[in-house]
Amino acid sequence: MTKGMIKIDFHVHTTSSLDSTIKVQELAKKAGMLGIIPAITDHSSMGAIAKFRETGVPFIPGEEIRTERGDLIGIYLSEEIKPYTPFADALDIIKEQGGLSCLPHMYDITRKGCGDSEPAEKADIVEGFNARCILDGYNQSAIDFAKKHGKPIVAGSDAHFILEFGRTYTLLPEFDIEDPKALLRALKSGMVELVGRKAPFYVHGPTNIVGIGRRIKAAIGMEKDIK
Repeated sequence: MTKGMIKIDFHVHTTSSLDSTIKVQELAKKAGMLGIIPAITDHSSMGAIAKFRETGVPFIPGEEIRTERGDLIGIYLSEEIKPYTPFADALDIIKEQGGLSCLPHMYDITRKGCGDSEPAEKADIVEGFNARCILDGYNQSAIDFAKKHGKPIVAGSDAHFILEFGRTYTLLPEFDIEDPKALLRALKSGMVELVGRKAPFYVHGPTNIVGIGRRIKAAIGMEKDIK
């Protein structure tokens, strides 16, 4: 890796997401080994944040929020944002918390992307490469949107299984990982590279199966990780 550059995966799930099997300790171990900083963006939960902070491995706290217009990621959050918060309101709450908003898989019609509705233009960052987008056109449309509106572009693995983490990341100049404004400056430096490989096709079905199984466990009181 070029000196003075760091690697960030802007979209990672842990067992605090119903459909993920990635444990905090195994993510921390692999992140440290590969030198990739994960943004932990669980579905409607920040339950893994305190646990990951205990590992001492650098990371960015966040959440993937379900809204009426589609999914929205907030990073550098201090508090959870409730699911189905209106999209425009969620953008405001992220800003109030001092965080940054990111549009994940925004044109992926199979996974609740927000599309290019007017509020989307107010987001800070666009996920231009999501490793779980099956069709290349979904990612290309996101890149086109970002360029049209002058938004920084990042890559995320959207990992739900540990084998997915490490295949996709954003290479950018070093910055103070605790400072959202410093991240934006680094992303706008003109020295950003998206490094991405699509997730194996076979991960999509098992993700749904894991989600169904854990929902059943939660319903009968056997799932401890779900709030």
